[in-house]
Amino acid sequence: MRRFSVVMAAVAGAVALLLGSTAMAGPPGPRLAGRYLNVHQCVYVGSGGHYTNVLPNTANSAFNTGTNLSGAPDTALSCGPGSGGWRQAPANSAVKAFDLTAGRYLNLHQCVYFSAGQHYTAILPNTPNVNFNTGTNVSNTPDTRLNCAPGGGGWTLLLANSAVRPFDLAADRFLNLHQCVWTSAGMYYMGLLPNTPNVNFNTGTNVSDAADTALNCRPGGGGWSLDGLDSAFRPLGS
Repeated sequence: MRRFSVVMAAVAGAVALLLGSTAMAGPPGPRLAGRYLNVHQCVYVGSGGHYTNVLPNTANSAFNTGTNLSGAPDTALSCGPGSGGWRQAPANSAVKAFDLTAGRYLNLHQCVYFSAGQHYTAILPNTPNVNFNTGTNVSNTPDTRLNCAPGGGGWTLLLANSAVRPFDLAADRFLNLHQCVWTSAGMYYMGLLPNTPNVNFNTGTNVSDAADTALNCRPGGGGWSLDGLDSAFRPLGS
């Protein structure tokens, strides 16, 4: 009987260990090759209002940023110097290192503000100009509600061009960022998300097991046309 009890105890222990490991297993971690998504939001001001860039590889290299995927968090903002009378606006620019091990979802909040025909796009939660910050974060739960600061100084939130999108980083190997910039009468508007109510200004940003090979931008409308020089896509992953 003692031998039988020992065997049964061992079996029960193995079953408990199996069940315990299953019950305690957390959500799958990110599959992107890098712990930190370092997003550099570079904002410029000029005669045409505001222009926001987050990508490092547009054809207009004087406005490119340091956005990257890395094993280390970026702590210093990297922005091109601008040109043609456009200069950097430090109050609206920032770098944010998102620790992808902190959660399954990159919840990207795109907040667009409007004033006298000008558009200003913000995606980061930590610029010095706190009235224009967003709720972008990494979490184990997908955000379903847009989080935008109220704006100020005559700038108001433009809901038609604003949206939140949770990207499941545990599902695929690439975060394909599509930055689409439209222009009208010397003014510029940048969009990063694929799901705003103003569908003519949506982008192809997605997560996938494959790296995108072509820019995906909607055509714009209402006198706004796509500006290929400042638009680009960047697959982050491997």
